[in-house]
Amino acid sequence: MSLLRQDENSERHPPIRSDRYFKLHNFWFFATREGAAVGPFDSKEGAVNAVVDFIEFAKKAPAETLEFFVPDIKYAV
Repeated sequence: MSLLRQDENSERHPPIRSDRYFKLHNFWFFATREGAAVGPFDSKEGAVNAVVDFIEFAKKAPAETLEFFVPDIKYAV
């Protein structure tokens, strides 16, 4: 019995994930899974710490609040 799924072979490597953290104009940001940039932070350490807070926030926030972090959703001002 094979543990591989159909059309999967053992020589495939997992997809490469880009770094969640990036620096822009001397400030640090992190990217959500949805592709939204969250920041700015004065240091990479600040961005790393903020991810933990963001994940806790995302677990508790209503869905309509999380829509703010999805690109291409337009809001009336």
